[in-house]
Amino acid sequence: MTSDIVKVIAENKELQKYTEPMRLADEAVPFIGQPKKHESESDKIFLRLNPLSSNGAILEFKTEDIVFAENVKTVSQKDGAAFQIVKIWIRKGSVGIKLEPFSVQDFSEVLGKDFD
Repeated sequence: MTSDIVKVIAENKELQKYTEPMRLADEAVPFIGQPKKHESESDKIFLRLNPLSSNGAILEFKTEDIVFAENVKTVSQKDGAAFQIVKIWIRKGSVGIKLEPFSVQDFSEVLGKDFD
């Protein structure tokens, strides 16, 4: 992963600093988390909402829907690994995908036969 992902989020466009913050809020919605470019689809990005947790949601967006991105902070873990937290502004009306990991379990005994 690149050390400054904000610089590489959109390969085909330059992310410009917004001089009118209210215009940005009118056009887009902010999301904060740990970004990662999609490995097989370069036009997509993943955003891990709670990077310090062992579980939690991951959002997927198309890079063309990113209006603006900014570094928020760098987080270091006990083992010395560091990663970037960013705020990305996604164009209103865009479609994102929420991926939420879970453990597959058989709860049929707990739920009873009400779902049969």
